[in-house]
Amino acid sequence: MTNVGRRGTIGVALICACALLAVPAAATAQDPPDPGSTQSFTYGTGSLSNPYIVYTPTTYNSRRPAPLFVMVHGCQTSAYQQMRANLINHLAERAGFIVLYPDVDATHNLQPGPTVNCWRFPDPTSWMRGGGDAAAIAGMTQAVMGMRNIDRERVYLSGMSAGGFMTSILAAAYPDLYAAVAIAAGGAYGDSSCLFGLPGGLSAEQSAGLAFDQMGARARVVPILVMGGDADAAVSPACANKALEQGLRTDNLVLDGSQTAPISLTPVANTHGQKPGGYSYSVSSYFYPAGCLIAQRWLIHGMNHFWPGGSADPQWANWTDPKAPSGADAAWGFVSRFRRSATGGRCAADRPRRPRVRRRHHHPHRGHRRGR
Repeated sequence: MTNVGRRGTIGVALICACALLAVPAAATAQDPPDPGSTQSFTYGTGSLSNPYIVYTPTTYNSRRPAPLFVMVHGCQTSAYQQMRANLINHLAERAGFIVLYPDVDATHNLQPGPTVNCWRFPDPTSWMRGGGDAAAIAGMTQAVMGMRNIDRERVYLSGMSAGGFMTSILAAAYPDLYAAVAIAAGGAYGDSSCLFGLPGGLSAEQSAGLAFDQMGARARVVPILVMGGDADAAVSPACANKALEQGLRTDNLVLDGSQTAPISLTPVANTHGQKPGGYSYSVSSYFYPAGCLIAQRWLIHGMNHFWPGGSADPQWANWTDPKAPSGADAAWGFVSRFRRSATGGRCAADRPRRPRVRRRHHHPHRGHRRGR
């Protein structure tokens, strides 16, 4: 692939991205304990084994299949830190889904300086099914599906930063596993040098083609949400935009063999919101021609390289920005509408409503009584 020759540039960009010193948002209080069960497990053996955490809400009933939400952390972060910072467990308790937090193996802890604990998303081995970190995350997902009663139609994937890049990879390598994906401050498939203002080694068109090729016989439409700040100094809005465009183009290749249709690359609906006392944000939505939602782009105005919303506890302030709307709510609200075998969503609810115009029809006999 074209990025293989850019390993040196990628390494420098990764070090810069991971070393980004963002100003933490104001923090006020500790979070209440999670009411459900938090358990630690290991996938694999030896130095290449991956630890992971599973949160099971009190609402889980082993006789009824539950959705699974997989949350992949970023650089210099552990699964535990991601779990505590994102507040996804509180949402899982209310909505009744299980959460998996995958972690890197011990060799990632030996990576130099700021790249410690980074998923190896620049490594082409991890861009392919059965290889590298992509295989490890998929393996952990399948392990949880074996230990809990999981609805296989409702397995979802989300990732932050390096985890966001991995999410783009897994959407292409394992479209038969994940029903829909959500990316926070991450980039497109194989475009791992799109960092710190660098344009990346691939265009959206090239990345989409490679992702489609990776899908192979498993190709299917994968709904995608991309969110992040317009002040992100590590993964620029342009890189995040490319991640969304790549997803849309790949979906079009699945549907019609063309990258630009039938799903328009231009949003059909644009809405705006404001978190009280925090940032404003814009949401752009993309639809099938029939009116089903298929993709969204959340752009949070003023936010740097953080998970949106999340905990206000001071010990997690390096990873979250509570002034932003909840990334957990945004991600779950999007992905949870989809099933793996039916990515059309709830069309009637999704379709933008247009004002109905009543037409007057001429009825020649209306207003006149016929004689008997």
